[in-house]
Amino acid sequence: MSALHFDRFVVRTGDREVFLLDGTFPAGTLAVLTGSDGAEVSAVLAAIAAEVAGTAGSEPLLPVPSGTQTEGTVTLDDDAAPSPAPTPPGTVPAVAVMSRDHGLLGALTATENVALGVLAHAGPGRGDSSTGEAVVGALDAVGVPGAVRDNLAEQLSGGQQQRVALARALVTGASLTVLDDPTSELDPASVLVVHSAIEAAAARGGVVLVGRSDDQPAPVGAVQLHVGRRGRHTR
Repeated sequence: MSALHFDRFVVRTGDREVFLLDGTFPAGTLAVLTGSDGAEVSAVLAAIAAEVAGTAGSEPLLPVPSGTQTEGTVTLDDDAAPSPAPTPPGTVPAVAVMSRDHGLLGALTATENVALGVLAHAGPGRGDSSTGEAVVGALDAVGVPGAVRDNLAEQLSGGQQQRVALARALVTGASLTVLDDPTSELDPASVLVVHSAIEAAAARGGVVLVGRSDDQPAPVGAVQLHVGRRGRHTR
């Protein structure tokens, strides 16, 4: 199980403080970061992901905008992998991310893009069959229609690309999953499906951080954090 610890972690964009958090998110926490400025929300998510990835000895997975400054620390207490993991046995990554621009490879199919999430952390126990099952399960969970799964990512609609990118992040079973804007291009019915998948990811024992705008609905039971003028929080 994984807990995420914030020790007076401050994010500034330019000379403006937009976020401060001091406290701990225990395993299974689903937190939603909202704000009127989507770029500020993205900057905070990227800064958190970069801090945790750096502690784990990995490269930043989301680009941290220039002019973004941080103080304090964010650490992941990863005593054990989330369980049950949605992926076959192998190396569970510390951090998985979904960027606001989706970050899909246009020349690969929807299925192949999600498979990259598994293969990037493949261990000796991951064969073709178990990888395929994990990918299908992730695509099912976020509601990607079967008819488009063999289409190239560049041929998909914006909402379909958004769900494929989400499936690629969730399939890893990471200890910390950071999702930037996972529902803005979805209809209300699809939002409910995606929220269920996100809630399930947190229930498996990881920590999930979701960025969204103020006017979007939040998953059930999510901790609400504000980015911007009211972005100071203690837990």
